[in-house]
Amino acid sequence: MKLIKLITKVGDKVIREIDFKDTLNIITNKKNITLSGNQIGKSVPGRILDYLLDGSISPIYIDEEFNTPEPSIERLFRDHVVTSSLIYIGLDGKTSKITRRLSTEKKLQLYYVNDENKKSKEYIEYVLKSMFNVTSAKPTIRKLAPKFLRTDSNRMTKTVKFNDDKFPISPSDRNTLFLYLFNFSDTEILSKIQKLKTSITGYNKKLTSFSGIIKEDKIIKNINETKRTLDKLEQSLLLTENNINKLEIIKKINEIDDEQNKLSDTVLALDFQVNNIIKTKKILEKEEKHHLLDELAEIYNYASIKMDSVLNDYSKVLAFHECLLSTKAEFVTEGLDTLEVKLLKSKNKINSLTLKKDKFYQELKSKKKIDEISDSVKQIGELNKKLIELTAIVDKKDSIQSRLDIDQEALKSLSEDLKGELANVDSFETQFKKNFKHYTNIFYGIEYNFSLNLNSENGDCEPSVDDSQSNNDGGLKRLEAITFDLSYIKSVSELSLKRPTYIVHDSIDEVDIKHIRQLFNESIKLNGQHIVSMLVSQLEESDYETYKDYIVLELSQEDKFFQV
Repeated sequence: MKLIKLITKVGDKVIREIDFKDTLNIITNKKNITLSGNQIGKSVPGRILDYLLDGSISPIYIDEEFNTPEPSIERLFRDHVVTSSLIYIGLDGKTSKITRRLSTEKKLQLYYVNDENKKSKEYIEYVLKSMFNVTSAKPTIRKLAPKFLRTDSNRMTKTVKFNDDKFPISPSDRNTLFLYLFNFSDTEILSKIQKLKTSITGYNKKLTSFSGIIKEDKIIKNINETKRTLDKLEQSLLLTENNINKLEIIKKINEIDDEQNKLSDTVLALDFQVNNIIKTKKILEKEEKHHLLDELAEIYNYASIKMDSVLNDYSKVLAFHECLLSTKAEFVTEGLDTLEVKLLKSKNKINSLTLKKDKFYQELKSKKKIDEISDSVKQIGELNKKLIELTAIVDKKDSIQSRLDIDQEALKSLSEDLKGELANVDSFETQFKKNFKHYTNIFYGIEYNFSLNLNSENGDCEPSVDDSQSNNDGGLKRLEAITFDLSYIKSVSELSLKRPTYIVHDSIDEVDIKHIRQLFNESIKLNGQHIVSMLVSQLEESDYETYKDYIVLELSQEDKFFQV
């Protein structure tokens, strides 16, 4: 990517337009002017860039040491529409323009993408994608910005812990940030892992708390005891006065009903048979002496017997017929006694079962004393309430454990994906270490060791610089941060990664001129943009002539950045 131009307007009038060069970009004060080069706005371009990356407007017009606003700039922002725009070629290869209004009122600090007004979220998403190749929730733009925009003393003197002290960064956010910087390509995994780790940490804390309560208050024991007491009370309500379980009585009544139903079917069948036999017998007895010849003829015709050939006269016919009817009656009534005995036994069995069932019903209807039952019901209600309260704690703990197990399983799955990404991180770290040693050897004569201290199991890291001498004071410490940033740009360029290749360094005045020369020479060779602010007095005449073509902005007391 490449920064092309930074434009600041008051209304429609352009008051500053900085055209960035491909390598070194120097912002300084005008030469050969006796007035001081301080407090003229050399740091403002970097702070505007930070503001365009959703930073605070305060550093642009408020003195950090005394926390007081510069009156003329405050009036300018309040009384006029002041805007700053950055034109850049993004990591997607497209030219973009982002703009914000510089105002002391939050509601007027508007956002624009390619001159189109956007909501804050839309603006940030656009910048993250086009400038940083980030499409996930983490790392956020405000965690990324300090790495590329070292616009105050804190960022300039903290090599790896460059995030603002007043906006603390959590270990998980720092971990996500450095993995991203070191070529962790699928940043969505980082967001998911961080979210899961946060959830797991929260669940573990809650689980510890609930487990402690459950153990301390002996909740499991109380639940079991309460259940046993409830069971006894509920069972007591089911007992009759003779301590017989009503459920057992009902079971026996049901068994009797089943048996009676079967017997009823048998009785119905037997009764039907007996009645039919008796009815048939009565019909035969009634018709025994009175028969018409036509009926006889019909009967015998049915039997295929010719009356003329069998009977000689009517008396013989009657005698024969009476004999036939008698035989038929005997045949019909055969076994009737046996059926009647069976029928009687079945009816007696049903009556016996009915008496037995009535006794059970009487036992079932018996009641204890009303007071005793009321007390039991009241106790059951109180115990149920207590049981609900106790089990609610256990259920909550089980629910947390369940969610913890799910998240841990999800984290395990993502950790497998993490391994592949960490291979990319290892490759970048190797290249970065080599370049960092190269630059520190140039500036210090000593090769500094950098380590990401990466945990290959979970992706956690704790970046550190292990140097052999202290660089805690002044320019040497600033130089260490600068070499770190140059090493990063060089590594990104060599590996052709989709990461920003620009860096802003605020005020390198404390750096020794010898190192400034080395720094500028290395920056010019760099395949990336280095933007620095400094006092021109740091440069000797020959230095000024050597590097004047890389000066992109010269200010003075008569021509401050905002021209007020």
